Amino acid sequence: MPHEFDLYAFHRRRKIFKIAGLGLVLLGFFTLLNIMGELPADPLRGRSAVFGGAVLIIFGILALYKGYKLPLAEALELVHERGRGITESELVHDMRVDRTTAERILRALIAKGFVRRASAQAGTTEEVFEPVR
Repeated sequence: MPHEFDLYAFHRRRKIFKIAGLGLVLLGFFTLLNIMGELPADPLRGRSAVFGGAVLIIFGILALYKGYKLPLAEALELVHERGRGITESELVHDMRVDRTTAERILRALIAKGFVRRASAQAGTTEEVFEPVR
C-alpha cells in the first residue's frame, strides 16, 4: 500500500514554519531594540541581549527558509508514488501549488537529476516528466 501524499499536513507544516520564523525574527529584533529601553525588570541587558537576539533571529531565518523553500522532497515522493510520469498540471492539482511554483519544482528536479522529460510524447498536450531510474 503506497503512502498517500498528505496535502493538509504539508501546507500546515509550511504555514507553521512561516509564522514561527516571522515571530522569532520579530522577537529577536525586539530583544535587540530593547537594550536601549528603561525597563528595570528586563533580564536581558548588554551582551546577553545581543546574543539572545541574534540567536532568535538566526532560528527565525532558518524557520522562514524551511517554510519558503521549494518542496522538492514532497514532489519527488509524489512522482515516485505514482510510478509513472507526472505532468505539471498533476503537480499543481496534487500539491495545491500555483503553476509558477510547479514549474520551478520541475526545473529544480531536472537540474538535480531526479526526473527527466519523457521522450515519447505523441499527441499529448502537456509535457510528461518521468523519474530517473
